[in-house]
Amino acid sequence: MRGRRVKRLSLVLSLVVALSIAGVVYAPVTLASVYVDPEENTANPSESFSIDLNVKDVVDLFSWGISMKFNPNVLEVAYRMVGTTKVYNITEGPFLQDQPGGTTFVAKGYLTYINVGCTSLGAYPGVSGSGTLCTVTFLVKDSGKSDLDIYKSDLLDSTLTKMNHTVSDGHFYTTARADLLRRSAWPAYHHFDVSKHGPNQILHAKVKNLGPTELHVYVRFDIVRDDALVATVTTDTIVVTQDTMMEFVSRLRTVN
Repeated sequence: MRGRRVKRLSLVLSLVVALSIAGVVYAPVTLASVYVDPEENTANPSESFSIDLNVKDVVDLFSWGISMKFNPNVLEVAYRMVGTTKVYNITEGPFLQDQPGGTTFVAKGYLTYINVGCTSLGAYPGVSGSGTLCTVTFLVKDSGKSDLDIYKSDLLDSTLTKMNHTVSDGHFYTTARADLLRRSAWPAYHHFDVSKHGPNQILHAKVKNLGPTELHVYVRFDIVRDDALVATVTTDTIVVTQDTMMEFVSRLRTVN
């Protein structure tokens, strides 16, 4: 009889423990993130645009460093000259600026990438939440597109321990997404003597779509004599998909 009571008591205790474990709820862990804002950017050659490097859902951020690369054929970091020194248009954001001891901010621009970082001064807790770490201004050199690729990033807390986080890159493309390639309209160099080729002249051009969406494109040839416009010839419209080169052909029938 005594042995049976022990077995029953053990069974009841096991059931209570199992129910207690089943009732525990674990909250999901939210990782901090570093991202380019806005993610999609457009501008024309010779124009400029700015992006923010932001942080989200960070806890106890004391120091950070980011390296981001871009296409040097399309973009360069905007700068001004102070004497013989380039001062790049990369400015500290407000996220750590209210630290009691202030901050040290360092930014350097190169041909294909930037290095930027900031650290709090003094023995103070880090900052938690979301906000802007820095702002970068780019000058558009030429038509095309470029990733704004955060290829390295470090977030450190007030114990100088690295924090796990996610990263989201940005993207850029020129607003004028179709580009008539240089020296791609011929006869060569845009000049020709019709009398050497008879009354008819074949005109050619190549167009490449540098943007992310397909375009409906046509080419117009303005035939100009020294003293006046002689004729205007327009090709048919062709759908040009992303990163595709298309040739346009038209015939100039008579030139007086």
